[in-house]
Amino acid sequence: MNALRHGLAAVSINTSTGTGDDNASSDDSCVDAMYQRFRQIEVERVKVLNDVHNFSKSQNLGKLHEAVRRLAALERYSQRSHSKLKRYIL
Repeated sequence: MNALRHGLAAVSINTSTGTGDDNASSDDSCVDAMYQRFRQIEVERVKVLNDVHNFSKSQNLGKLHEAVRRLAALERYSQRSHSKLKRYIL
């Protein structure tokens, strides 16, 4: 599974090396973009978790397997996004 293919890839952010005000605004936009990505991943995780729950009730093991794989990938995306956000803030 590829984050770029699913629209969950990190946004490339260009930070300027100008005055202090420019850096403060670019820092804010960078943190905001990282937070929005993290939030988008979490929304997708909830949707896929619901799919896993529904497929576990049905007897369709192929779809259940695919949903569990997608859930695992979203978990990895979430962990990476959270660690980047945490590193940037702290």
